[in-house]
Amino acid sequence: MGRCQNMHELISSVYPLLEMDEPMSPEYLTERIILSSRNEDVPNINMDALERLHGETYTYFAADKMIRDDHGRDSDFTTEFLNNLSPPGSPPFKLDLKVGCPIMLLRNLAPKEGLCNGTTLVVTRCGRHVIKVKIITGEKSGEVVFIPRINFQPSASELNTQMERRQFPIRVAYAMTINKSQGQSVYVGIDLRIQVFSHGQLYVALYGCTAARRITLLFPNESNKYPLTKNVVYPEVSL
Repeated sequence: MGRCQNMHELISSVYPLLEMDEPMSPEYLTERIILSSRNEDVPNINMDALERLHGETYTYFAADKMIRDDHGRDSDFTTEFLNNLSPPGSPPFKLDLKVGCPIMLLRNLAPKEGLCNGTTLVVTRCGRHVIKVKIITGEKSGEVVFIPRINFQPSASELNTQMERRQFPIRVAYAMTINKSQGQSVYVGIDLRIQVFSHGQLYVALYGCTAARRITLLFPNESNKYPLTKNVVYPEVSL
């Protein structure tokens, strides 16, 4: 296993071709991933990686609005407040993309065509109303499709309010949470600046790589030569 000093080094270790002019192949992108224990850290890692990719940045803003409650009453929340929310399973209000970046689909758009929740794609063209992408995982790998904007209605119990967000159902996918990692990767970077907090998280993160020498770790305490990291285990779960 390797160790790095900061997030810049971790991204460079997992994606060494990121800052080069030549496009990265689908195989290159699908065999690499950065894992983090917390949802709130993943967008920042993805944006750090996206900024290092050459090319023009295309920014898409969502349309947020309140939904009246069961009694027909409007909420006092402002549009600016809604824009700052990050509901689980929903795309961000401000979505930045570049041609060549990997993205993950957040909804089942057309399962028969390979457009399922969790499918990984790569952006090939950023249009005003649709995003042209190539599927790089699953049975439809290699197929070129178009992604439209759709409406999201997060659960009111999660936000204490009812809202609707219209946005492209995708997120940048250089990084993801440990809990959402799927299968094995050839190269894995693990962000351990915030310790794992759930049963089996560290095991899942380490097991997701095909060889220990291809794992790079970022620890919370850079001054400690041999930092400790938690391995949360509940013995009763395995009984």
